[in-house]
Amino acid sequence: MRLWPRSLQGQLALRLAVVFLVVSAAGIGLLLWQGSESADSLGLEMLRYRADELAGYVIPAQNGGGATLALPPNLERLYNGTKGENLYAIKAGGGQMLANSREMGDVVAHWKTPPDKFRLEEFGPQQADYYGLSAVERTKAGTVTIAVAHSSDSDAVAVAMLSFFVRRIAWAIPIFALATLLIGVWTIRTGLRRVAAISRRAAQIDPRSTDVRLPVEGLPSELRPLVQAVNSAFDRLQEGFAVQRRFTANAAHELRTPLTMLTAGLDELQANEAVGKLRADVMRMNRLVNQLLQVARLDAVPLDVNAQVDLARVAAQVVEYLAPWAIALHRTVGLDAHEGPILVSGNAEEISNAIRNLVENAVWHSPQGTEVMVSVSADRAVTVIDRGPGVPVEDRSRIFSRFWRGKAVAVPGAGLGLSIVAEIMRLHGGAVEVGDVPGGGAFFKLSFRGA
Repeated sequence: MRLWPRSLQGQLALRLAVVFLVVSAAGIGLLLWQGSESADSLGLEMLRYRADELAGYVIPAQNGGGATLALPPNLERLYNGTKGENLYAIKAGGGQMLANSREMGDVVAHWKTPPDKFRLEEFGPQQADYYGLSAVERTKAGTVTIAVAHSSDSDAVAVAMLSFFVRRIAWAIPIFALATLLIGVWTIRTGLRRVAAISRRAAQIDPRSTDVRLPVEGLPSELRPLVQAVNSAFDRLQEGFAVQRRFTANAAHELRTPLTMLTAGLDELQANEAVGKLRADVMRMNRLVNQLLQVARLDAVPLDVNAQVDLARVAAQVVEYLAPWAIALHRTVGLDAHEGPILVSGNAEEISNAIRNLVENAVWHSPQGTEVMVSVSADRAVTVIDRGPGVPVEDRSRIFSRFWRGKAVAVPGAGLGLSIVAEIMRLHGGAVEVGDVPGGGAFFKLSFRGA
């Protein structure tokens, strides 16, 4: 099971969610720690205030000897109340105890050096925990040491306040997280929208449109070098395709002259079996060279497909041209054309090439003694029907690829004829269809747009 998303958007959203969770957890932890620290600081400040407050009530004794503590009623209730939450002890500079609450005097009496802060665990009759501090204070009766302590149970107030605050905001954390993630995902999708547009543009590039380049305007600086490198690669590919096309066209042109001379020389020789085989080989070479020239022309020269063409007339010319050749191979070619002209928009020469390639292909695949039928219908379609082995269903999506040949194909050719037909129909905005014929064989149907 794959947990890590494949898409860049998913990866960024997941990273954003992880960062948010970590930051939220750290923030809550920091809030709790800071709250605890603040509660401790507040408690210490309160104890210092109370020590200063007690120092204000240390006055000289009336008899003129030493000092005494004169607490007002409210402080008397605070330190000597029944709850015992607050304790104090005041020790004079000479070491004698001036005043204290409960057992606090016994603790302070044993101090040789008063600590700044101290804790008392399970102290007093109530066995409570206390935290406190001691301070040396200057009073009207001289310098004294004052120790004050506060019950640790009172920390529960600060903790309760902090817990209440956390509970009040805890419900908002998931909502805030969801809103943040949605905003983050929207921001990511918006930021990557340009990348998606470039991807769609790149998907349109094929061997027929090698001049298309990816736009770099408006791209983030991180993606600009990648797109520029891809465009440079397309430049090299375009140059490679151009070199290949020029080589194909030049080679085909160079071969036409010697093949023509070879054909003429064979025609002057006395007919025999060896000469017949040579003529068949030269005929296949001539067909291959013509197909290579067609491929080079379709790739290199823009095709004008806006002329008005009589489809029935072009099909009849192809049948008339190929009939003697088919007869020499012990096959026949028939024509079933709709009466009157059937006008389509296109290029007459290339439409003728498409039909001729289909007829030649059908003749090569048909058994001797059979007929290849060319039908022209009123719906602007040309259908070529043969009585050959047919086209397997699994091969129908590949037969129009260049240089593709089926398994165990014994007929001559380089696999260019049907790819030429498909390219011509694409340039004409038409369609080519292949299927089976009842009783055996295959049909190829070319559908054109109206004039």
